[in-house]
Amino acid sequence: MNNKMSDLLYCEFYKINRKHTLLKLAIAVVVIALAITALSAVLHSVFPSVVISEGLSDYDAQIASLKAEMEVIYADSSWIDKLIVTNSLAGYKARIAILEYLKAHNVTSGSTMAYTSNSALGFFGFDVYSFTNLCMSVLMSVVIIFLIVACCRTTCGEYASGAMKMQFLRPLNKNKFFTAKWLSVVIVAEALTLISFFLSFILGLILYGPNALNVAFVAGSLVTIVPPMGALMIILLINMVQVFALTQATMFICSLCNTYGKSIVLCLLFLFFSFGTWVEYVLAVPYVGYLGFLANLDWSSGISVDGTIFKGMSIWGMIPITLLWCALFMWFSYKRFNKKEV
Repeated sequence: MNNKMSDLLYCEFYKINRKHTLLKLAIAVVVIALAITALSAVLHSVFPSVVISEGLSDYDAQIASLKAEMEVIYADSSWIDKLIVTNSLAGYKARIAILEYLKAHNVTSGSTMAYTSNSALGFFGFDVYSFTNLCMSVLMSVVIIFLIVACCRTTCGEYASGAMKMQFLRPLNKNKFFTAKWLSVVIVAEALTLISFFLSFILGLILYGPNALNVAFVAGSLVTIVPPMGALMIILLINMVQVFALTQATMFICSLCNTYGKSIVLCLLFLFFSFGTWVEYVLAVPYVGYLGFLANLDWSSGISVDGTIFKGMSIWGMIPITLLWCALFMWFSYKRFNKKEV
């Protein structure tokens, strides 16, 4: 068998696209996006005056109100609530930081909205930013399901069926072979992510036009205000990083299994039910979140006003630890793959 990377990649792309898989997937993405567009248009006609802008105006009054509410919640919370930075406490601190920043920089009231990791609010944020964020989050679920199935099928599925064993009988470079497998999944998944983004953005422009509020991102006490298009680029980057990292994690799980069914069940349990983060919640120890892959991968929680983040964690620590997890996953995956026998 030819060991040229281009030939190996071509073979893996062909396997992924068997029975016109990519065409069917693209049709599904378009249908889902159009369904969300129709639902958003209906909601807009029913609730035309609803605007999710966090009411960022009357800065002094809102700051005082938020601080008073936060003190009440903190006084009534249990010891475990104080160790885990819950949505309420972290959200209050983030909103206060944003309001103080807007006040200090004389930003016009009502011109900025706080970034929220809850994309479902986009159902009532009738602008191109909110719609794109909402539609993108829904379509990303499709992309993640695709990459899980593709990874499990091209590794464990081929091994269990005997197809991979037959290829191992030939003078095949296993490192190149494995690289072609995960690289083909990454390329297709990232392409689907870009297609999902541009499709969501175009539909949002058609539906609501180009106007939208600026978006305030907050990381601890650091506040950054960007235009809506810039905010969407940041969200797109986060989604692309998550696709890359989840592919590494999925290939790692697949390297532990020899059957398709077992690998896909473990991947779904790990990625969708977030096993591991539950342990961190139970322990409720500061900085323990840095030990979990999924806790670090959720970059949006580190720059939003409502994302759950463990005490002591910040986006600046989450980024390098995510990359370290990815490196460990790939190192172990290559090592295990090279040990697979005929």
